[in-house]
Amino acid sequence: MMRRIPRSTSVAVGTIAILTFSIISKGMGFFREMLVAGLFGTSANLDAVFVAMTPATTLSGIIAGAFAAIFVPVYHSIRNEDPERSKRYAGAVLISGSLVFLSMGIVFLVIPDLVIRLFAPGFSGEVVAYAARKLRYLSIYPLIGGLESILGAVLKSNRRFIQFGFSQLFFNIIAIPVIFLTAPFLSEASYILAWILGNTFTVIAYLVQSRDLFSLRIGKGTSIVETLYLSLPLIFSGSLGVINNMVDKAFVSLLPPGRVASLQYAHTLLGLITFMIAAFQMTAYTELSEFVVSGDKKKVQERLRKTVTTSLNISLPLAAWIIMMAEPLVRIIYQRGQFDADSTSLVSMALIGYGALIILSPISHTCTSYFTARKRLKAITIVSVFSIFLNALFDWLMLRPLEHAGIAASTSLVVLNATIIYVWLIGREGVKFMPVKRILRLLGLSAGVFIVVAFLRLNTSTLIWLVFGNLLFSCLFFFSARSELKAIYTRMKMLFKRR
Repeated sequence: MMRRIPRSTSVAVGTIAILTFSIISKGMGFFREMLVAGLFGTSANLDAVFVAMTPATTLSGIIAGAFAAIFVPVYHSIRNEDPERSKRYAGAVLISGSLVFLSMGIVFLVIPDLVIRLFAPGFSGEVVAYAARKLRYLSIYPLIGGLESILGAVLKSNRRFIQFGFSQLFFNIIAIPVIFLTAPFLSEASYILAWILGNTFTVIAYLVQSRDLFSLRIGKGTSIVETLYLSLPLIFSGSLGVINNMVDKAFVSLLPPGRVASLQYAHTLLGLITFMIAAFQMTAYTELSEFVVSGDKKKVQERLRKTVTTSLNISLPLAAWIIMMAEPLVRIIYQRGQFDADSTSLVSMALIGYGALIILSPISHTCTSYFTARKRLKAITIVSVFSIFLNALFDWLMLRPLEHAGIAASTSLVVLNATIIYVWLIGREGVKFMPVKRILRLLGLSAGVFIVVAFLRLNTSTLIWLVFGNLLFSCLFFFSARSELKAIYTRMKMLFKRR
């Protein structure tokens, strides 16, 4: 039945497809996070679970992400010459990646205590032991998450965006009932079981949808050596990102319990809110890679400008809204059961610190996608190295006055610095893509609305502030993203007419 799903061919249709399934998935994701917050709040055990998940998901994600990012341009180059060889290449990446992910899982199985102490040196011995046991359970995850990333790249490279988006629904369909049914017996560990089973079913769905796109008969000319070679800089730069994460966790582990979980809740909430931008970024990279491979510089520049412009039209109003409405937003979504008013305060502070990432991350991701598609990875590595020292400095300066919110703000400042450097480096290559005038107009408009809403907060009742404040931000969003919303409406109308 799933093979009858029609294939999408354009970035616009692909974005709508992923966006549609993302809305469903993120809706379930909101419910999942509400369930977790109500069951566990911001406890020390949940801190330990999130720390245990960090190496399992982040380290494997770095390698899988590097393979997936490099896979796209190499795959397009091979497919242009020999479609059959591209299938063998996809199979070779799957096999070689699986061996790497299995090796990583063995490390987590054998020395979990050492890994946990590296990521959270401030934890007590009891909490370290608890987290180490959970990391052992997660030793299978690198293989699951790695295969998920690579198979997802195979689907996106072939513009099977509908199949990709549809398959992602399986995660929450499985994870939510697993958490609900097993929490009374497994407590916080139910989150780990849900994560493993949910992603396993997603991998199975990916396999069904992509089984005709890869072959496990590996022969000569699969370019696997080139992929491994080109992936190394991305793995290295991503590993430096893990060091940043480790430094953040090391500082936060010195604070009272609940701070690690607060950062995790805030970061997850950002992802749930900004899914529209993520959907567009996924599909835009496929087209960007195709233009880079074809050598069409004009189309590359146009694609970069469109990607950044669309991202900013959506992200700037969202960032202003989230920073202003962080506390009531967190209270509505999370505050119930074990998640009390103190937990709401902790998470909302972290959410404000992360707020700038809503704007900066899409631009930074677009820039790194350009360098990756061109297979010029030196810039990414150099910026990542510099970011380590900058992150440690900002963490040290901001921990005492702002606590965990300072760690979140430090991350935003580091990404701001990296984004400025990336844009400058791309500009030196003669590719001018930043819509400066558009940015200034949106910043001015967003700042104006923000000031008005802040005035309402100080001079009116909470109800008036919430009603009129959200109304103003909604108007700002619909005005800023009017072109994107109109394009989505037009495309969806055309799709329904065809049917």
